[in-house]
Amino acid sequence: MRKAGLFHFIFCALILFSCTSKSSKKEQKDADLYVKTYRIQLQDEQSNKNFVGVVQEDMAAAISFPLAGNIAKLNVSEGQYIQQGQILAQLNPYSLENAHKATQATLMQAEDAMKRIQMLYDNQSLPEIQYIEMLSNLEQAKAAEAIARKNLKDSKLYAPFSGMVGRIRIEMGENVLPNQTILSLLKIDPIAVKISVPEKEVNHIQIGQQAEIKVSAANEQVFTGEVFEKGIVADPISHTYPLRIRVKNPDNILLPGMVSDVRIEDTQVTQALTIPNRCVLKDGSGKSFVWKVINDKAQKQIIQTGKQKNGGVVVTNGLSLGDEVITDGYQKVSNGLNVVVL
Repeated sequence: MRKAGLFHFIFCALILFSCTSKSSKKEQKDADLYVKTYRIQLQDEQSNKNFVGVVQEDMAAAISFPLAGNIAKLNVSEGQYIQQGQILAQLNPYSLENAHKATQATLMQAEDAMKRIQMLYDNQSLPEIQYIEMLSNLEQAKAAEAIARKNLKDSKLYAPFSGMVGRIRIEMGENVLPNQTILSLLKIDPIAVKISVPEKEVNHIQIGQQAEIKVSAANEQVFTGEVFEKGIVADPISHTYPLRIRVKNPDNILLPGMVSDVRIEDTQVTQALTIPNRCVLKDGSGKSFVWKVINDKAQKQIIQTGKQKNGGVVVTNGLSLGDEVITDGYQKVSNGLNVVVL
């Protein structure tokens, strides 16, 4: 009987110890906090460069007559879009037409005389020197007629390329001199956007690189362009380099002088430690911190952050590659608290 009672006592004690142990473990488990974490990785960082640009014509020409005369016709107005080969203006052709007729008559006379002389020369009835003299007269007559014909053609001013008329500098009936600017012709399709790039950034932008241009005067419309010209001489005051971006402008929406916002993607790719925005908290002193998990315990870690990137923030100090930070469930976290990562 004593042995049976002893065995009964030991059995009850074991059951009681087991229950106490399970209860203790359950209480300990219930005290742990379940959280979700993010393990810090390196991510490629490629930033955008923003500049202020000014729309310019892709090409500009000062149009002039190669000879003097009186303006008889002016066929265009400022702001008018014209096609290549279109007549812009015309000089009074009266004197030029008569000069051409005179040279034509002289040429006809020289050609007729040459025919007669040629017969005598072929029959060896004409001295060589007279034949050379008549041949020279014929060539001079041809040259004079060609010059007069060209002057008559030059009395009409043709557009060398398609574009928009800029400023007109003459009026009807006005006398003009050779090479005096009559008007300016601007090529605006494609058009160019000029920006000034600081010296520390100029090597990060290459010819052929894509750019986005937003022009407020064009209802905030965004255009895509390509860098086609890169200056190599810096401005002596601002130490910036000029760059030009070519933009298609088939509807002539962009006009010279418009101000634009230009965004160019930096070609230099760097790597940075990045964490989700929701990890970053602020303490009472305004410092940024995260909850870091070390050996299943939460630890407060002060950090320094940089710029925003792809829904996250770059960490510049306080964390290392591979660190594990809490993203969800940090509301009840405290220093040293046991956490269970889900």
